[in-house]
Amino acid sequence: MNQPDHIIRGDELPAMSRTGLRLPNGNDDRLFYGRVKWAQLRDGLSLHWSSCEELQDFVTENTVGPRLSFVLFLRGQSQVSYGDLSLTLGHPSARHVPEGVAVSMNEPVQFRRQARRGSHIRKLVVSLTPGWFEGRGEGVGATDGAIRRFMDSHLATRVWKPSSRLLTLADQMLNPPGYDALLASLYWESRALDIACEALASLGEGAASAEQGLRPQEYRRLQRLVELLDSGEADAWTLDHIARETGVNATTLQRQFRLFKGMTVFEYQRARRLNMAREALEREGSSVTEAAWRAGYNSPANFATAFKRQFGINPRQLRARV
Repeated sequence: MNQPDHIIRGDELPAMSRTGLRLPNGNDDRLFYGRVKWAQLRDGLSLHWSSCEELQDFVTENTVGPRLSFVLFLRGQSQVSYGDLSLTLGHPSARHVPEGVAVSMNEPVQFRRQARRGSHIRKLVVSLTPGWFEGRGEGVGATDGAIRRFMDSHLATRVWKPSSRLLTLADQMLNPPGYDALLASLYWESRALDIACEALASLGEGAASAEQGLRPQEYRRLQRLVELLDSGEADAWTLDHIARETGVNATTLQRQFRLFKGMTVFEYQRARRLNMAREALEREGSSVTEAAWRAGYNSPANFATAFKRQFGINPRQLRARV
């Protein structure tokens, strides 16, 4: 059965996470309000999802891996680390930009997550162990070469943009029907495998490159670049200027950024400005002309075309709904 929203306390965490729970006040073990689930669906296939508000600042630590994890962030942002690899998963709550991140661990690592009071989180994590792949019959050796290289690279990461279909499946998992235990397990397993399938397929895309994953230092450098781009400071910079600031040449920057975000640097900047324009329309009551100017468009017609391509709706239609 699907549980209603409720307060989740420390004793509801899995045993391996309870031992690494660090609370600022040991007398208050209220962690989340909402719904959180951890499930071992079958040998080597596990699922974790949450749709909740974090009630206090706290840290969880435990040992994970070896495994391949696919993190699907639908809302909110979390600071996590896998050994020496520190990641910022998701985006600030105001942006609501779904993001998928694959992380490869070919040896056990210390996992650490920092919770922040007031953060609203909607996420799913599907994890596959080497044993799960071996249990498919042909094992990892039969997989696509790019996928195998990624899995062989310890702490490699890859960001992918989840499809509309996958977002629908994720929403179904977060709001499951009231099945009994057996049917619920089958329901979650089928959708978890769909997530794994799309994520694995994204690892195999563009397999001509020998380097499909990003090394930890490359990931951190690109995270810093995204912070720079999100600040707006680089809006008027050329690609060469951005590359110099990042510490690589323009060709390397574009290749790594495509792996990181699935788009070019300028495509990311355009998408960011369009998101800002949408917020102006929805929250501030701006006119379409004003929103176009914020997005860097002199022509409202060109702005409307780009806006509809990104959001599937005309800006005037969106403004009429507000």
